This record gives sequence, C-alpha cells and structure tokens, in this order.
Amino acid sequence: MAGSSTAGGAAGGSSTAGGSTAGGSTAGGSTAGGSTAGGSTAGGSTAGGSTAGGSTAGGSTAGGSTAGGSTAGGSTAGGSTAGGAAGGSPGRLHAFVGSGNGNITAYSVDVATGALTLLGVTNGGANPSFLAFDVGRNRLYAANEGSSQIAAFTLSSDAGLTLLNRVGSQGNGPAHVSVDPSGRWVFAANYGGGNVAVLRVTDGGLGAATDTEASGGQAHQIISDATGRFVYVPCKAANHVAQYRFDADAGQLTPLSPATVATAANAGPRHLALHPSGAWAFLINELDDTLTSLRVEADGRLTPVDTKSTLPVGFSGASNTTAEVQVHPNGRFVYGSNRGHNSIVAFSVDAANGSLTLLGHTPTGGTTPRHFDIDPSGRLMLVGNQGSGTVHGFRIDASTGALTTLGQRAAVNSPAFVGFTSLP
Repeated sequence: MAGSSTAGGAAGGSSTAGGSTAGGSTAGGSTAGGSTAGGSTAGGSTAGGSTAGGSTAGGSTAGGSTAGGSTAGGSTAGGSTAGGAAGGSPGRLHAFVGSGNGNITAYSVDVATGALTLLGVTNGGANPSFLAFDVGRNRLYAANEGSSQIAAFTLSSDAGLTLLNRVGSQGNGPAHVSVDPSGRWVFAANYGGGNVAVLRVTDGGLGAATDTEASGGQAHQIISDATGRFVYVPCKAANHVAQYRFDADAGQLTPLSPATVATAANAGPRHLALHPSGAWAFLINELDDTLTSLRVEADGRLTPVDTKSTLPVGFSGASNTTAEVQVHPNGRFVYGSNRGHNSIVAFSVDAANGSLTLLGHTPTGGTTPRHFDIDPSGRLMLVGNQGSGTVHGFRIDASTGALTTLGQRAAVNSPAFVGFTSLP
C-alpha cells in the first residue's frame, strides 16, 4: 500500500439534499495522480465495449457477499449489495454506476484484468445517487434524490432494467436505499428530511410505507445487519447513529435504548459498514476525516472502540471530506475514501478488539472519490471519482490489503455510486 502518498486537489464541501447529491462535495482541484503501492500509474486504457445505443442497463451493488455470508451493508436473499445484501451463488461479474445526470450505466467486468465493457445505459430518474438490489427477486432500487422518490426496476440476467414504479421516500432528498435480508422491505434514508422510511416490496414494485422515523438531521444511510433484526442510520448533522430493532413481519422500526450513539462534535457521521463476523461496525465521519470502529453488542447496540484519522500525518492540502467505507470480505481490512486528498485509506482490523492500524493511502486516479466498492471475491475495487467523471479499477492483495492500479478506467458523468454484482 502506498504509504502516505498525497493526491492533492480540492474536493469542496458537502451539498445539501433536495436535488443535489447528499453529502457530495463539489469537483475541483488537481487529480489524484496515478501512483499506487505497486508503483504503476493510474489511467490506462478506457473501458471498451459497445456504446449504449439506447440499450438498457441494470443492476447495482455496492458491497458483495462475503465468505461469511454477511456484508458491510447487511444481507439480503439472492445477491450482494451495499444497500444490504449477501448470499447468492457466483455468477458473471458486472459493475453499475449511478450518475448525477440521471443515468444508470452497466458494465461487464473482466475479473482477471478489471477491464470494463459497456453494456448499456438506463434512465434511472432524478439523480440516482444510490442503488440497491435483490438479485434473487430480480430487483434493483434507486434513490431518486432529485425527486424524493425510490424507484423499483426489474433486473434481468443480461443486466437490463425495466421500471416498475416510483413511490415517495416519505422525506426530502433520499441519499440512501437498501434492502432488508428477507427482500420484503426497502429502507430509505432522507438526507434533507432527517428521517427514514420502510417501504413494502410488492409484485408491482414498491408499496406504501409501513413506518417512518425521525432519525436525525441529514440521515445519510440506512442499513440492516445480516440477521435483519437491527437497523442503523448515520445522521451527519445530528452527529449520531440512530439504532433500531426491526420487526420484519410488520415492517416496523423500534428505537433501541439508547436510541442513538453519539459521535464527536461536528464529526459528521456519513456511512457505516458491518464486519463479516457481525461483531464490529465501522463508521466514516465526513466532516472531521475520521473512521471509528464500534463493537456490535448482542442486543444490537453499538459501542465505540477506536477512532483514527483517514489522512496522512502532516497533510496540509486543500480541505478534505470523507465519503464511503467498505470492509474487505475476509474481514481483515477496512477502506475509506478521502475527497480532497483523493485517496483510499486502508486500515487493518484487530479481530479480537476491533482496533484499527493504518496501512497507507492510495491515490484514486481522479478527484472527489465519492463511492467505491469491492467485488464479492475480494480481488477488485472500483472507485467512482465524482469530480473528474471517471471510474478506476484496482487489484486488492488479500494478504496485505494493498491496492495496485489496474490501468483500467471508464468515463462516466459525475459518478455518485459504483458497485459490483454477480448475475446468474
């Protein structure tokens, strides 16, 4: 892993919801460069493949099933996703990108080289800034942040999408969408509204909300644990993580006691990822550039354990905000993205006590890395550089956690979400 190599460049601050991407920083600054721990430069060949040509694309995930069956975002039947899914048999690897221009773009992925081949582009609605899916039910769900709706699509085995319906997210500017492990419920976190909603999955797409909860200002994410019993909501403005018990029969959330876990003042908690063992959680804090490990108690409560800076010692560049956090499928490493430093930071995880040890920083090959994902096998990482409009591929060393650029990239308008999934 490249030790403390800076990327430079400005990322800007977080935009508000209600049309703009939640928590997304504005573009700007110099590109991150391309050097990585492996010494090779970023860039390289562009994604090949046929042009969109009006064909539909589909599917999305941000996470992937792990060896243990759980993921950073919980689990659902039939496939992997950052919004909450795990399990499913191996299939053909695909990558999906949600963009600020309203498109969802689909690629096939060469596992050996990381090469991306364009399959097609689908109109995903008003700013599909986060995607989640359930491969077992052939479904994809998109948070339409600009229209305060959640869209439901059918997802075909050739990565095609067909719109089923759109329903209100029950609040302003949904920044995140996920699926509970049973696949019967979809969760929405409303960044502008400071609340969350539980939506029923129906044959026709999504039905009416069965519950809404005032989780806290700027609710940035909502995820279930792998068992489906507990739900967590990082709230950036409230500086806490709301924690709930979930009744998967009634579709109801009940606050735990205490109802929230506080972060440091002005930390700006943004996203949470769960360890494959279910014993630990990792919270990335957007505003103070830190990553916190938390113990997951038997009753679902979160207890903070360790907090580390996501930036190298002595960093004096432009302002930085963090964005995404992911756990490697083997549970040994945690990664976070720095917008401004334009890097992926890597930590090792002590399986016994949840403490974090900094491994290093790898430039992302572009600016403003808002979202990234690790494929289900743990071999590949894709990083969406929102500011520079590029998606870059990296190889992951599963024994050391180091990232090496693959020289593979794709040009995508303002990528807000990028993720892997395997289709049968």
